[in-house]
Amino acid sequence: MQSFDIVTLRVFLGVARLGSIGAAARNEHIAASAASRRISDLEHALDAILIKRTPTGASLTPAGKTFAKHCESLLSQYADIRADLKRYSQGNGGEFRIAAITSVMNGPLPYIVAKFKEENPQLNVHLREIFSQEGIRFLREDLADLVLISDTTVTKGFDVVPYAHDPVWIVGKSGHPVFGTTRRTTPVSFEDTLKYEHISFHEGGVLDELVAEATRKAGRTPSYKTKVMRFGSLRTCVQAGLGLGFIRESLAKPYINKTDLDGRPLKDEWASRNLVCAVPKGQAKAPVVLKFLACLKENQK
Repeated sequence: MQSFDIVTLRVFLGVARLGSIGAAARNEHIAASAASRRISDLEHALDAILIKRTPTGASLTPAGKTFAKHCESLLSQYADIRADLKRYSQGNGGEFRIAAITSVMNGPLPYIVAKFKEENPQLNVHLREIFSQEGIRFLREDLADLVLISDTTVTKGFDVVPYAHDPVWIVGKSGHPVFGTTRRTTPVSFEDTLKYEHISFHEGGVLDELVAEATRKAGRTPSYKTKVMRFGSLRTCVQAGLGLGFIRESLAKPYINKTDLDGRPLKDEWASRNLVCAVPKGQAKAPVVLKFLACLKENQK
């Protein structure tokens, strides 16, 4: 039975705080139906109605308010236990699980991880590619020990260490009118791109949401004729002239000048993004994490 697993407790507190099962589900990056089922299983296990569901949202019952206090205590104790136990590890053995988003995986990280493994043969090191929204879930559900993600992800309650500056660029087919006759170092205003067709890159992802929000703030409704999931697909569609794409600098730069792909940084403030390393609270100074962060800093190009 999963009634008292950590994710369910976080979902319950999310409902208490946000007044909506759907909002709590989005916070935990799970489907609303899955969140509702978790709450129902929890109520069944406790033999108590914790949440009052209405057409406009959800609120806690008296029993729910009592359980919420215990729930906060349980999660706090769980975090303390994790941190205390991690301090006993000297990084001389065991498992170290790293998860990173695509733009990081396409950079020097794989080579750094290979070097780290070579220098620490006693460690069983795992590396996994993820979407940015999955990063915090991987930490909360103990699926990773360290994640490299976008700074747009909510990291409250976790230790965060800067990794790299990786702003959003616009990419288009060489000769696209949005670039005009400007030099490749000259930033482009996002508003100037709205005259042309955009391509959706990983719909619902962090970058896609940033672009959609900027579009809405400009008084437009996001609308796409072409939607892709991977950068290779985006690059091909852009080169075919199907529209403009938005991607991080680390993914765009290697292809500029080598193909008929052109690109520029965006001058808008929202496009200045950073990548960070995130670990569970209290584990930033665990020996194995310190070893990896030191290796990351020494070998990052």
